[in-house]
Amino acid sequence: MNEFGFSGKDEIAENDRLATLIWAFMLIWAGFIMLAGFQKWLAEVPLPDLVWFPFLRKWLVDFDFDFRVIPLIFLGNAAILFIELLVRLAVPRLRHSLTSVMVFIFSFVSLTLGSYGFFDLIVICPGILIAIGASIIFGLIFRKKHRQK
Repeated sequence: MNEFGFSGKDEIAENDRLATLIWAFMLIWAGFIMLAGFQKWLAEVPLPDLVWFPFLRKWLVDFDFDFRVIPLIFLGNAAILFIELLVRLAVPRLRHSLTSVMVFIFSFVSLTLGSYGFFDLIVICPGILIAIGASIIFGLIFRKKHRQK
């Protein structure tokens, strides 16, 4: 039995209700934004044009879809994950997956900015490696110290 009340890492991951709740919110957000794209709910909102994902245009060519909303899926998911990160930092019992949450936040923000043409893919790949390294260091700083028995 560890400080989380579980017998091992597999049981922690299996019983991580916060992560399950976050995934549910991310899926709901993605579905809502996709619906907004099909229904043109954001047609009057001044969003930049989509630069990446040309395969989506081919895939959705038969539909009247507002492609400018695609990066909003990534941005919303980054915001949801940021809330998860804040909760995990505030509750010591939930601090077991900070690295992965931070990497996903960086990835979603990078996809958002890249989709709108703020920087190229060639910057995102090294940036993800930097984010992984920084996340590991950040996770080490906030990790609870284990007592030796």
